[in-house]
This record gives sequence, structure tokens and C-alpha cells, in this order.
Amino acid sequence: MQSTPLFKYISDAVVNGELPEDFSLPKLSDDNCVIAYADGAIDGIGIYHMQAKELSESDLSLIAEAIQAVSIRDFAKADELFLKLSETANALYAIDAIQKYIVDNKDALKAGNLSEYAITLVKLSSNRECVKYGLTVLELFDTDRNESIKNDIRTIGLSDEFTLFSLYVMHHWKDGNDEIFRLAKKVHGWGRIHAIELLEPETEEIRRWLLTDAVHNNISPTYSALTCWRKSNAEQVLKSQPTYEEFAGIRDIMDGLFDEDSVAGISALENEEEIVTTFLDVAQTMQLELKDYELIHAILAYCKKTGAEKCPIALSCGKFLSSYRCWCLVKDAVIVGKNIDMAIDIGFPCKPYIIELMKSSFEAHYPLCRHLAHDAESRKILLDLYREKLPLETMKTLPGTTHGLGKEYWRQSALEFLLQELRQYPFEGQEFVETALQSEPVRTRNGALYVLEFWVAINGKPLAEILPGFYDLLTRLRALEPTEHNKDRIDKLLSGATAFDEIGEIKKNVEFSRNTLNILADAISDIGSWLWWRIDDDMVQMEFCDVQLYDDSKAEKEAHSSTIAVRFYGNTFAVFLDNIEDEEWPYKLYNDIIDPFPLETYELNFDNVKFAKEVMREYRHRKPMRPRFDESLFSSTKHLMAGKCNDVGFVVGGDEIKVVTHNKAFTEENIEAANKRWWKYWEDYWRKGKKEGYEKDWACEVTIPIDLNNPIDNYPEEK
Repeated sequence: MQSTPLFKYISDAVVNGELPEDFSLPKLSDDNCVIAYADGAIDGIGIYHMQAKELSESDLSLIAEAIQAVSIRDFAKADELFLKLSETANALYAIDAIQKYIVDNKDALKAGNLSEYAITLVKLSSNRECVKYGLTVLELFDTDRNESIKNDIRTIGLSDEFTLFSLYVMHHWKDGNDEIFRLAKKVHGWGRIHAIELLEPETEEIRRWLLTDAVHNNISPTYSALTCWRKSNAEQVLKSQPTYEEFAGIRDIMDGLFDEDSVAGISALENEEEIVTTFLDVAQTMQLELKDYELIHAILAYCKKTGAEKCPIALSCGKFLSSYRCWCLVKDAVIVGKNIDMAIDIGFPCKPYIIELMKSSFEAHYPLCRHLAHDAESRKILLDLYREKLPLETMKTLPGTTHGLGKEYWRQSALEFLLQELRQYPFEGQEFVETALQSEPVRTRNGALYVLEFWVAINGKPLAEILPGFYDLLTRLRALEPTEHNKDRIDKLLSGATAFDEIGEIKKNVEFSRNTLNILADAISDIGSWLWWRIDDDMVQMEFCDVQLYDDSKAEKEAHSSTIAVRFYGNTFAVFLDNIEDEEWPYKLYNDIIDPFPLETYELNFDNVKFAKEVMREYRHRKPMRPRFDESLFSSTKHLMAGKCNDVGFVVGGDEIKVVTHNKAFTEENIEAANKRWWKYWEDYWRKGKKEGYEKDWACEVTIPIDLNNPIDNYPEEK
């Protein structure tokens, strides 16, 4: 045995019956683990994410030899053999083989030597796997009547690395479940996760703990959520007017259930929809806190992920997240740099707070730069802030091979975050790309090369043509670059290439001229109807039917009028308007409960602030679908769309606009072409459609030509 037993390391660290929160086992030279995993992580990952590893014949032979050596009391040889075994066989996968060999050969083995050696391994070994081998052997013996050994098991079990194996031993004690419960409350990592799986809810105290506390660990609630839900009888508690403490416990369990990236969660429950509905009903009776809204946001995200964004549960979540209290709590969190993604998702105006956070504590908050890069005004502020905070000239060094990990490279890391955003904005922030190309970490130089590749691909022109200064710089840096991979990328840029395997196909933002948007507005509002809407992340979608754009996906004699979606991205807003008393009409439209609203003819406009304000004045009731709304947004966003549908109306907008159907996206060119082709189709519809059996098309039916025999005379020139 080595001179630093892990048992002593653990026992010396115990304070008031527990290990300190920051306790971890030392990384010892004979450990088989190269990566610095958290205590218990290798076994935890093995159980939840990997298939059991089969032992080799060599491993099985080592087990047999080691146990035989123990039996004849050759403990030194046994030490040598178990240490060798630890290099190839984690104890987690060796449990069955070790115990089977002992059971199968019990008549030939000396039990006293086995039990003595096992406790020796537990108390004196400095090898993690050997300690576990000792606990594995001890499980086969009656340790319940030996209080000294029991105390040793309780002590070693306080370390998350050994909790699982200690639990296996405790499980055989007369009051084993109580022992497991006591240990479960003292461990806070993988050990707690394992303990919950073995713990039986035999008493009300245990059930209460499983409901309110058990899911809390420093790994993830996901691993224990389903077990806690079932063993705590959480569903029945939820349906029985829970206290807020009980409600909060259920919330935390459900938070784990909705994270199914690692293990099965909410989808493993047969009545998941009923459970979520009940939770939201109970939530309406509670004074909710931020964590409650976080779960509601997670539920909404789950609905969207599973394609159920139109379901009643999603709509209910949307109402919670649009409430004044939710916004107040989110604002308090955003001010200190928390819940930023959630805030943006529900439409909270985060940018002023993000700017202030980055100004006051740039090193801590530079990753937030991704939220400031998507509109020109914010991007200018962001670049000025980076110029102020980063010493660009002194960051230029000779290139190295380090990846730039560690606190001393935080400035290079901050620069890399910015480079990721600059890819989509050709020629902006060139000084940052120049500095990154001349930085020591290879990762930073990689980021700069990506930017240049994106800029070249977006423009479709060689680097020498669009950025001759960078062409000259790369020519000089090529000789200094120490990595072959980056040399190859530099060579490709210098060769005049405009497409790069590293980045794939570049999707360019589609821009629409004023004329095209006018054509689109008339095509929608001539005889079209507002069919549906959707608000998702930083996107607003308005869907219209009976649009005078030719749908070329249909067969010749089918109806060719289109259903299209107009989508706005970036800095979005939406306000719905009405002169009716039904407050639920937007949600009824969303859920297809009511018919579409016909647009007033030609009463839809794009990018017309004056018209948008006129629309606002015509309606008594305003329903901001994102809580952030005031009319200044009409001017601050790049695009807006306003329309009247008699008793209801809308004004929506954002910095980017896209027009799509179920099978394609429209461009500047094909909107006008699709409109002209629709009018040709309309002419054919009236000229020969009735005779040749064309499918009835509502959009054509209500656009009646002056002369049925010569419908072309009714073709509006301005279209």
C-alpha cells in the first residue's frame, strides 16, 4: 500500500459529519484517470451514458489470481495484482466478476482473510479502484454487527467517488434504508444521485425529502428527477393544493424532467400533458418567483421543440411569461447578468443592460457580445467597447501552437467571441481580424481565418480583390505560421478561392426593395386574409392565405394562390389591435379556433411609419405580444408591417424580413415574378378554367374580371 491512504484523506477533511463543499480527492500518480473528472463522474457517466464494458480474459485471470493470493494471505501479491487490474478494469464493471468468483469458490477460499484484506484496501489504499474493489468484497460479508467497519463505510461513503460502493454494503444492513437516507443527505454530487436510486420512500420524512430537497445536487437535477417524481408521489401532492414549499419542490423536479438531453424525463410519464396542465393551473394560485418562470419558460421551449407551439399549454406559458411580475423579476436578473437568454426569448429589452454589464465588467461579461451584434447601431457600440477594452497592438505577437486556454489568455478569448459575430458582417471590425491573425494562440488565428473565409464567400470575390491589405498581410504571415492546417487555409485564401470546405455554403440575407415590398403588400391585401401568427425567440411570423403569388408546387389545374409567412428577425416587436370585446381572439386565431380575418383591400403596408401610426389610432385595444413595445420602435427597426382587418389589426416589425411558403423562400426577384404569374393564372382561370375543370380558387373567384371573355383587360398595370 502507498503512504497516502484515501480513507485518511477523507476522514481528516470531515467537518460536522460531512465533507466541505469544495472537497475533492487528490490526483494520484497511480490513478488510471488522466482527465481531472469530478469525484464519482467516471462511474456516473459509465452508468448513465455508456454501455457496460466486458472484462477481458486477462482481467478475469487477474481477479482470480488476486483473490487466491488474498485467500492464502499473500497480501503483497494481492496488492500488486489489484493495482494491475485497476489499469484495465474499473471496479464498476468488475463487481459481478469479483463477487461471482468468490461465491463460486467460497468453499476453497478463506473468508477471514478476504474480509480482513477488503477492509485493509478500503482504509489503506491510495488507488481509487482498489478502494472500490475492497468495498465490492465487503458487500459479500455480514458487516452489520461490526460498528467499527460500519463507521469506516459511512466515512468512505462521504466521498462521491465511493458513495455508490458504500451504498451497496449499507443496503444489506438491518436499517440499511435509514443509513442510505442519512448518507444521501450528506453527499451532494454523484453520490446523492446514486443514493436516491437505492433509497426506498418508507417514511413520510423520506418522501418529503425526495419531494423538496433530493433533486438538488451539484451535477444536474436531470439524473434524479424521474426517480424523485415517482418515489415522492409528487403528482398526488400537486393535485392536492400544495403549499408553496411543496410546489417549489415539484417545480425543481420538473425542471430536471424537462431536460432530456442526458436521460429520460417528462416523456417517460404516461400523462405528461395532464401533469403540466395541472402545474400551470396551480401556478395561477401562487405568488411566483423567478425559478418558477424559468420552468415555465422551459416548458414552452419543450413545446416548441416537439412541434406543439400551438397547444394550450404553450399559450398558457406565453401568458405567464408576458406578465408584469415575470418581467420585473427578469429585469432584476438581467441587471446582474443572469437569465439573459430567457429574457431575450420572451422579448425583454436587454441591450441597454448588456452594454452596461460589458462596460462595467468586460472580462466577466464579454460572452454577451453575441447579443449586440445583430443590428448596426448595437454593433457599433460593441466594436467601440472592444476597442476601449482590448489592447489590440500589444496583443499582436509571433504565432504559437498553444490553444490559449487559461485566465492569462482571457483577452484572446474575448476576441474570439467577437470574431464569431463578425463573420456575417463583411468588412466590419477589420482591426480585430488583423490582431487575431497575429496572435499567439492557434485558436485565435483560426477564428480570424474563418472571418476572412466568410467575407470572401459572402462576396463571391477573391481576397486580393476585396481586401488587398489582408492579402498582403497573409502573404507575410504565411512564412511564420507554425501549423500545417492553417498554412493550407492561408494558401487557399491567397489562391483566389471563394468557397471553403471549412464553412460550407453561405446563406446570404435577403433584402427587399421598396417596390418589391409594395408588390407583396398588394398581393397579400387585395383579397387575402390573416390566417395565423407565431412569436418564437426573436422572430415574429404573420401568416396569410389567398395571396396573389403563384404557388408552383401545385398541379396545373389545382388552386395556385399561395399561403405565405412573413417573418421578422432581430429586435422584433408585435402589437395586435382590436375594437372587439373578446380578449382571447389572438389565441383563438393561433389555435385555429376562429376563421381567418380578411384584410381590408390594400390596407397593408411595409416600412410606412405614418401608416402604422394611423392603424394604431383606429383601434381601442392594444395587445403587445411582446411586453416591450412603444411607437418609437416603428422608426428604430429596419422593417415594419401594418395592416387592417376591419375589427382587428396589427403592427409588427424587426431588423430582417423573410417571406416563405411551405416549400421555399422568396427573393427580391421571384416575388414580382410570382405575382405576375399569378395574374396570368387568374386570366387562364377565367378564360378556360371552368371548361377544363380547374379547382375552385377563392382568390380568383372574388377577383372578377370586367369582361369574362377578355379578363386580361382587368389586369392592373401597377401590379
